[in-house]
Amino acid sequence: MDSSEEAEPETYQIMRTIENSIIENNNIDLEQYLLFGNTCASKLSNQLYKTSVAFSVMCSWGTIFSFVVKDVTAKIEKLAQMRTDDPEAYKTILTMASKESEDGTIKNLKPNRSGTGHLMVLNRALEFVIELLDGVFTSDDDSAKVSTIARSSYDKHLSQYHSWPVRTAVGAALYTLPRRSEFLVRLRGKMPEADDAKFHDVFHRDGRDIVRRVNQLIIDFQLTDHNPSA
Repeated sequence: MDSSEEAEPETYQIMRTIENSIIENNNIDLEQYLLFGNTCASKLSNQLYKTSVAFSVMCSWGTIFSFVVKDVTAKIEKLAQMRTDDPEAYKTILTMASKESEDGTIKNLKPNRSGTGHLMVLNRALEFVIELLDGVFTSDDDSAKVSTIARSSYDKHLSQYHSWPVRTAVGAALYTLPRRSEFLVRLRGKMPEADDAKFHDVFHRDGRDIVRRVNQLIIDFQLTDHNPSA
């Protein structure tokens, strides 16, 4: 088989996995949520990062989002290990939160942060990505600076949880982001430009639904005042 026919574009895999993460009863399948580890790692030149569907979009574009990926890699790996150790309890986000609520670990902070705590941190990063993509896809200016769009999304969703040194490093990294036209080329990979709208729609619709479901879990398990980054 020709190498060009061996695999579908990563963007299609991302869309499918996001869609498959959403299951009945306002729940999310953790296996699907974490499925993109190997795919993401293979897209990075140094192949260091393993991550989830929430961050597969960042991994697929390599160093463009490395400043966020580095921040969440350890959280993803710990959540994946929890699922490996107890696949039934960590089958979905609701079974995970129920288990940790019952055993009193749901509000644990680092170094023994709960799986639910890791999920809360990851949810913020997903919101960052969704809002960034919205800004990129809805702009009609190919020369628009993605760094400006990313800065706005970062300040809204992530900066308040980062230390000053991290915020400074992220600020410097943002300036390396390309303009919209080049960003979209990297984003697509082998995906045809004609599928841009479909990709954006899946992220905008289903990505936001994942965020909404995690936020509802936070409310239902009385975690609105809990800061897992502490």
